[in-house]
This record gives sequence, C-alpha cells and structure tokens, in this order.
Amino acid sequence: MSLSGGYLILEGLLKSDEILYLEKLIANAHFEDGAATATDAAKAVKKNLQMPKNGSPEKQQIDSVFLHAMVNSPLIQTAIMPLRILPPIISKYQEGMHYGAHVDSPVMGDNQIGVIRTDVAMTLFLSDPETYQGGELYIYTNVGEVKFKLKKGDALIYPTTQVHGVLPVTSGERLAAVSWMQCTVRDSEKRELLFQLKGVHSIMEKNNPNAPENAVLLQVYSNLLRKWAEL
Repeated sequence: MSLSGGYLILEGLLKSDEILYLEKLIANAHFEDGAATATDAAKAVKKNLQMPKNGSPEKQQIDSVFLHAMVNSPLIQTAIMPLRILPPIISKYQEGMHYGAHVDSPVMGDNQIGVIRTDVAMTLFLSDPETYQGGELYIYTNVGEVKFKLKKGDALIYPTTQVHGVLPVTSGERLAAVSWMQCTVRDSEKRELLFQLKGVHSIMEKNNPNAPENAVLLQVYSNLLRKWAEL
C-alpha cells in the first residue's frame, strides 16, 4: 500500500478465490460498446467494451464481490472514507482498443444509490500484466505522466480531477473494473492528514495501550473529522 498526493495502491484487494469467481462470471458475460456510458468529449476517445449495467444476475454477483472487498478493506475505509460507491463498470480492451485522455464526470448516477459527486476513481486490475501488451493506465500529474499496470487483483485509487486514459492494447486482452466514490471528506489533503493521524494513533495504541496520549490524539482525529465531514 502507498498513499501520496491522493493516490492509493492496494495490493491483493481481491483474494485468489474471489478472482476465480469473477473470471467465471465474466467469461460468460455479454459485452457492448463502451462508448455508450461515456459523456461529453469522452465519447469520442473511448474505444473499449464493457458489461451492460442492466442488473443481470452475473453483474449483481460481480457487484457484490466488488463492494464486499471495498467495504472490508481497512485501508480504503481509513484513507478514502467512502460515503457512497458506484457499482463497477467491467471493461474489456482487446487489441487496438484504448481510452484516450479524458476527465471523469464530476457527478454520476446509479439507479440504486442515486447521484454522487465523484471525488475519486478506482481501477481494479483483472488481468495478469504478462498476458497483454500496452494497456497501461496513465495519469497526467504535476510532475508529468505516470503509468500504472498492476497485478491481477490489485487496485489503484486516484483523483478524478486529473486527465487520464488507457494506452492502446497492442496484444492480448485487458480486463478491469472501474468505480467512483464520494468521500466523507471531500478534500484529498485533509483525507491524507486524517489518514496519517489515524496511522500514528494505531502505532501508539499498539506500543502502549494505556498511554493517556492515545485518547488525546484520537480526540484530535475525531474533532477534525467532525469538522470536515460532509454527510
């Protein structure tokens, strides 16, 4: 795990049995043109396939596994503090497919949870990186372009405020699940400060459970969260 500038890399978010289960569901699923769910300028640069968001039994089971992994991830809950999570889009990139540079919509909707403000996005990688060439997720940052190609079952959470895309797949097939979250604390710098405070508190409590400083630090954390939370 790493957290810097609003980025969070989670290794092994999905366990091996969860991955196998999803692979069986995805193998028999129908895919359609991914541009159907793109908005504004993104429609012209999105060249991939995705599972329909039609509430099929397969998609519902995939959504359940995905949400269970996120809700039960201490790192996601502590570092990102998701208030609402959109069901994932399961995307497939075959040879020649890509997603050009774009910015995610600031608000998105779902029939189940309604409209959310998209504070962060998450890409969960569902293909071994050795099985396809190209297909890196790239993000334009203040220090230049950064590329990500993680292991199967790993996930990257990143700010929706930055231009990003997926490079063309030159061989093989790239599968991924993409979702968006509205955070309890909107500002990424404030979330990172809270995450650091929580980490220090956990270390202090482990080393000396009865130290009075533990309660004081937890008080600071709680009061800042109370001040910054948007519910």
